[in-house]
Amino acid sequence: MMAGHSLVKILSGFAWTMLFLNNIFYFIGDLGPLFVILALTGLELGVAISQAHVSTISICIYLNDAINLH
Repeated sequence: MMAGHSLVKILSGFAWTMLFLNNIFYFIGDLGPLFVILALTGLELGVAISQAHVSTISICIYLNDAINLH
């Protein structure tokens, strides 16, 4: 669960370093890692929403079985 956070932290540090190298070519090259960071953040958001959905469904099924005994 922490792999996505670690990857975003490493890539954002890399992008931050490239941003301040004071060279226009490095700044243009910095846009790639920034877009990758945005894509990974969106992917992590999707995973978080999916985990919340699965957890909610599991809790609802458990409560239904606990209340309505078979």
